[in-house]
Amino acid sequence: SIIVFLPNLFGTKNEISIYLGEVAITITIALLSSWLVAVSLIPMISARLKTPPSLGSKIGFLPWLKERYGRVLRWTLAHRGKAILGIMAIVLVSFVPAYLTKFDMFKNDAGRQINMYYNFKGAYSLGQISDEVKRVEDFLDARRKHYQIKQIYSFFDESGDAGTYLTLNDPHPSLFDRLLLRKSEPGLMPSEQVEEMIRKDLPKSARATIGFQGDNGNGGGSDQGIQLYINGDSTATLTDIANNLVGILSTRKELRDVRVDIGDENSELAVSVNRDRAAAYGFSAQEVANYIGIALRGTPLHEFRTPGGDVPVWARFAGSERFRIEDMSSLTLRRKDGSAIPLLAVVDVAVRKGASQISRQNRQTTLAIKANLPPGVTMDQARKAMEDVLANTTMPAGYRYNFGGGFQQNDDAGAQMGDNMLIALFLVYLVMAALFESLLLPSAIISSILFSALGMFWLFWITGTTFTIMAAIGILVLMGVVVNNGIVLFEHINSLRRRGLDRTEALVEGCKERLRPILMTMGTAIVGMLPLCIGGTQIGGDGPAYYPMARAIAGGLAFSTVVSLMFLPTIYATLDDMRSWTVVHIRRARERAPLRREPKQLAAE
Repeated sequence: SIIVFLPNLFGTKNEISIYLGEVAITITIALLSSWLVAVSLIPMISARLKTPPSLGSKIGFLPWLKERYGRVLRWTLAHRGKAILGIMAIVLVSFVPAYLTKFDMFKNDAGRQINMYYNFKGAYSLGQISDEVKRVEDFLDARRKHYQIKQIYSFFDESGDAGTYLTLNDPHPSLFDRLLLRKSEPGLMPSEQVEEMIRKDLPKSARATIGFQGDNGNGGGSDQGIQLYINGDSTATLTDIANNLVGILSTRKELRDVRVDIGDENSELAVSVNRDRAAAYGFSAQEVANYIGIALRGTPLHEFRTPGGDVPVWARFAGSERFRIEDMSSLTLRRKDGSAIPLLAVVDVAVRKGASQISRQNRQTTLAIKANLPPGVTMDQARKAMEDVLANTTMPAGYRYNFGGGFQQNDDAGAQMGDNMLIALFLVYLVMAALFESLLLPSAIISSILFSALGMFWLFWITGTTFTIMAAIGILVLMGVVVNNGIVLFEHINSLRRRGLDRTEALVEGCKERLRPILMTMGTAIVGMLPLCIGGTQIGGDGPAYYPMARAIAGGLAFSTVVSLMFLPTIYATLDDMRSWTVVHIRRARERAPLRREPKQLAAE
């Protein structure tokens, strides 16, 4: 139960290892503490207690269940071929819910927070940005009760970066509210419903595109989101490709708030030197560019040294900080013969939209297309929708795309968890092989891990639960827990066989005698998980929810316990026969092999 966490604790530090680290430390401390109590305090207390009455009575549900279980077990051992076919049928049928289960490693269930973003359509002053954010704030503030808003928080700066965070009323009263006998507000709406209402009611803005951010279309959690990167050399070509894709992707129901992430567009003055005209007047392009730079930005001089340190000094044209496009016509260039020509005679001036940021991947310019997920849509479904669109899109030569953000995060998480699970499975096998001093018994017990994974998918399919990173953590916990039933079962069976019982009787009697403790441990573990199975607790308040982990443990443990009780004895008997068959054939081979002669004997002959 402890060793399954080693690959994650000592691997690469990332979001997965952080989640697992907290779970692993808690479980490890709890297990070590319970082991210490089990080998010290409980025996001491048991020695002081009165011996309980015999449980040999055949009256009651459990004795009745043990008798029926013994009969079924004898039948499976007598008809091992049919039992093995039953095992294979269960495994094959269980792949159906595994296929139908949705996968989204970092799916964040909607918390009580909604995040809004602003994409401004031009260069605006800080006051204009403030007015736009205040307009949205006033709209929301006037409808606090309607949208069940508890808190509104906004931020903005003159670079155009702005956002509004909404915290909704809590679905349950806090401990402080309970002490004051306060009750939660009745009829609270889910966050998705509130978001849809705001999305529909919020007036459109001429200055900015206002949307909702988050990796699942809802507030909270990671800001990785859905990101599709277009890579190439020309920013203009990338912008055309991205704009065309945004128009098509926006029509897909699996995506919403599709946008190109180029920052907020600013108006910029583009001055291009006409090389031919500049050369005709005796100027190089570099000379003209230097003059324009000095005129508009100034030029640095030597620093002025003072006792308190060096002071940077710049020389620039008087009034250059107030230059407008019209002022360009007053600038002149001085030729070598002393004559002056207008600057506009050798340059072309234009005002155009420009991105506030330029991103690169692998030394190539890249544009990111971002989107959110509608409620109920997973990352895999969104990825397939994007791939369908891209399959029908022809990229110019030298331009390509790749998935990033939440897609890359999901791929990395799935690969890492797969590798760690294989290593953990191997470590569990090593521990059991060392303690049992056998390779046979661990091989039989390991099959219960397969049954636990299948049981998890059955419960996920029935309840509509999405497989997340927390469910993967639940599988790790299951790998260390479900083998306990097999260990308890086979240890008692081996003890009965050492006392002289034949294998079939030892299997039947051992399973019947261990039925009660196995059901007790399974029942207490599942009942202990029920509060998390139906609760909405999330890591950090708005991170991944715990209930997929709890449901994975509860469903896997219940299914594996029932199936293991039915079929582990059959697997044990089959592997035991294979061992006996192997031992017999090895012995016969040794008997038939020619006697080995020592070198001295060969020399004498």
